[in-house]
Amino acid sequence: MTRLELRADPSAARRTRTWLREQFAAITLTTQARQTLELLTTELVTNAVRHGGEPIEVRWRRTDGTVRVSVSDGGGGRPQVRHVPPTATGGRGVALVDTLAHRWGSDRAGSGKTVWFELPLT
Repeated sequence: MTRLELRADPSAARRTRTWLREQFAAITLTTQARQTLELLTTELVTNAVRHGGEPIEVRWRRTDGTVRVSVSDGGGGRPQVRHVPPTATGGRGVALVDTLAHRWGSDRAGSGKTVWFELPLT
């Protein structure tokens, strides 16, 4: 398992995308899988920065044609799919994860939580 530690600041999502591109450079992925992986990971990191707080840690592991990404943060709240009006400027991150991930969920982790998703690599 590979991991990245982040501060709860506005550059966290950008740092995560750069890190993911480096991590997956040697792995053959379709463009759609690569974009979905980056989008969903960025959404979870953004939620961790906005709602969870430090410490923030991103991890991924590859098993049997699937990649599992998890984002841990110090917040105690649980993610929920929200149905927001079309004019809303936010609130769609977990809905994207729910729609695009093969599986997803969240677990308690000490005083915080870990939110994870799985995607097929092909």
